[in-house]
Amino acid sequence: MKSCHMMAKISTSSCNVHGTDCFYLNKEQFLPECKAYCMDDTMLQLFIRQKIEAQESHDVIFTWQGVELTPDRLNFFKRVIALQQQFAQGKNIFNTLLTNGILLDDDWCEFFRKNQFLIGISVDGDVSLYNNFRKTISGKSMNHPVEKAVRLLQKHDVEFHTLTVISARSSQQPLQIYHYLKSLGSNHMQFIPLLEPLAQGGVNARSLAPAALGTFLKTIFYTWIRLDIGTIKIPIFEHAFAAWCGLPASNCAFASFAGSVFSPKINDDLYQCDRFVNPQSSLSNKYQSITTTLHESVSNQMIMQSKLPLVAECASCKVKFACHGGCPKDRIVLSRRGVPELNYFCESYQAFFTYVEPYMLMMRALWEQNYAPSDIRQYLA
Repeated sequence: MKSCHMMAKISTSSCNVHGTDCFYLNKEQFLPECKAYCMDDTMLQLFIRQKIEAQESHDVIFTWQGVELTPDRLNFFKRVIALQQQFAQGKNIFNTLLTNGILLDDDWCEFFRKNQFLIGISVDGDVSLYNNFRKTISGKSMNHPVEKAVRLLQKHDVEFHTLTVISARSSQQPLQIYHYLKSLGSNHMQFIPLLEPLAQGGVNARSLAPAALGTFLKTIFYTWIRLDIGTIKIPIFEHAFAAWCGLPASNCAFASFAGSVFSPKINDDLYQCDRFVNPQSSLSNKYQSITTTLHESVSNQMIMQSKLPLVAECASCKVKFACHGGCPKDRIVLSRRGVPELNYFCESYQAFFTYVEPYMLMMRALWEQNYAPSDIRQYLA
């Protein structure tokens, strides 16, 4: 196994923020015993050792999610660093941590800077949008605590990026969100489309419409490529450039196959992806070998096979090389043969990748002539 991306989630549905857009809130029903601290020291040692041993590459990246920045969690991460140093085997260890930042303080920031953590901050827009769906448990706005957290990270020179869930409401204000994230100092913005299917069919009211994601991305792209290309990183835009250059996809959603496994550890269970956290998708349980499980589990093989866009609609699509059917979790639309195997955002991906094609061809030409792709700005009005 050359490279394996794993996310450790040390808590799940228990959280100090009430986010109606969070896809983990409904996981409590089958992880009822996991209210707060899920990973004991024995499991932690096993996870860190096997994670490092599983990597053939010299760099090993740990991603931690579901972290409330309390003092006891700080002790937990000090233990993480000690174990990583113990099992490093001469490899370079990197840590990223995803958090809402609400309890961030100077002690945490000093720890992050000392140990070179990359911090992902969940932030979903400016005050008028943010107050709509992300609040503390007491019902207060999350906007100002997040801004305070970002200022603390900047004060301590801790690198951070932002993760923004795009709902039906927020998708109507793409530039408002984009400029707000810029004002925070974010130079790496990840946009996550909200899609929540209903058991009886269809999707809930918060979910994006099939075409809304494309409009959102195109609107931001128009401004980004004229003002901020080369200074602000947006993964789906960088993926588009890689696709037109024939380079491997860095985002598993757009990969031709699910070869780079993204598997969180939750309550000592292993899942192929945090979007597939349910009893049917569990790959293993406590203390089972990670490397053996990832390769041999039936659930994992089924999810990997589901990445193959075998339907006729995908085979004839002109942007298949950039999309590859999208994420399997979003394939809920009936194809011509009456099977739910088409991506819900198919219309958006077709619109977006078609829109950016002229820009990508120009950027590829610059790249092939040993110029920076960001030089395209000087040719745009």
